[in-house]
Amino acid sequence: MSARHSLKEYSLALVTAAAFLLLICFTWEANQPSTPTVAVQYVNDQPPLEAYASLFPSHKSLLDLGRASFMINSAICKDADQPVLLLYLVFSHPYHKELRDTHRKHTSQELLKSLGSRRVFFLADGSQKSQENYPTVPMPVVFSENAQHRDLVVADFIDHYRNLTYKHAMALSWAKQFCPQARYILKMDDDIMVDVWGVTNLLRSGLAADNFGVIHSRAREVVLNHKGSWAAGLQQRGLRPQRESGKWKVTTAEFPGTVYPNYLSGWAYIITQPAASAIVAAAGNDTPFWIDDVYMTGILAVKARVQHYSLNHHYTLTVSSVKCCLEGKDALASASLPTREAPLCNLLVAPSGKNVTLLASWLIAARHCHRANRCPPRQQPGACPPTRPYYGVGTVIPLS
Repeated sequence: MSARHSLKEYSLALVTAAAFLLLICFTWEANQPSTPTVAVQYVNDQPPLEAYASLFPSHKSLLDLGRASFMINSAICKDADQPVLLLYLVFSHPYHKELRDTHRKHTSQELLKSLGSRRVFFLADGSQKSQENYPTVPMPVVFSENAQHRDLVVADFIDHYRNLTYKHAMALSWAKQFCPQARYILKMDDDIMVDVWGVTNLLRSGLAADNFGVIHSRAREVVLNHKGSWAAGLQQRGLRPQRESGKWKVTTAEFPGTVYPNYLSGWAYIITQPAASAIVAAAGNDTPFWIDDVYMTGILAVKARVQHYSLNHHYTLTVSSVKCCLEGKDALASASLPTREAPLCNLLVAPSGKNVTLLASWLIAARHCHRANRCPPRQQPGACPPTRPYYGVGTVIPLS
């Protein structure tokens, strides 16, 4: 047997042994229990999209995590030569593909581009069992979804409600790094319904706040624009930590105060790029409070001097109100926007209860309202349940 042939057999055996060892290590690691607040480290070996070389940057610190980066990234703003009016950061879980697909079907990326907007779905690693009612999703499945749609950003820590603050901080940082041309950011959850046409018209027509801090269109008091450091949404005032039990129980060690600072609900809120950057900078490397909207839009917003404004009058808190609206029974009392800007029951944001049929119906109705200027008939005043929290949720004190 020649020396060359022996060397070839030896090399083949060595490669086979190495592959077998890697398979054993991978199987062992996949069966290890997850720790929700600890990042899972991965090597970013996915090829950059379309030679967009900076799409997978090196790991860097994220709050008190030593290293964090992306398992999947998307270059949705790469082709935007002009400023992007609005960037949608949609927080999702890998298991919620049906919700993501419903958004894609009824508010496609092409449609959003026509409105001057872009959207990414922000996920983390859901391949390990860590949370009740959320089955694991292997990463190859997520890679396949992104190969089709190119609209996912996946962080390399475990997707868990106790890690939402890390996801929140990384998402706002992502907006600055990968879509700096976006004038406004709308952070939202995947089970929340947003009238993208109404929000677009609101931003394009010009914003102003009255003396109570409530945003209106073309009002005369305080004019707002994308250069300021502010955020607007469902303002929560005077809420207290849940001390007894439940998913959102907070210990005094986690939050020693008796009342949360005023904050904006993480359901959906609008924020400017300067405000988002200021909040991320204010976080530094501190250990964060795990309820993300309290921490990011409350504690850090106060520290960063980001001004809050209220859009409470364009939110509803109940699915029953949405269904009532779609049935045409809602009375538009005290509407603060012209009808053409928020015609669907004067609401911009509403919950879906993870009901994809309701989500689809809402988006279809909203599009029909704006495109055809024909909305469901409004009749039987007062027939619908209360819909809009005119004051900060959790208090009866007027906004001031």
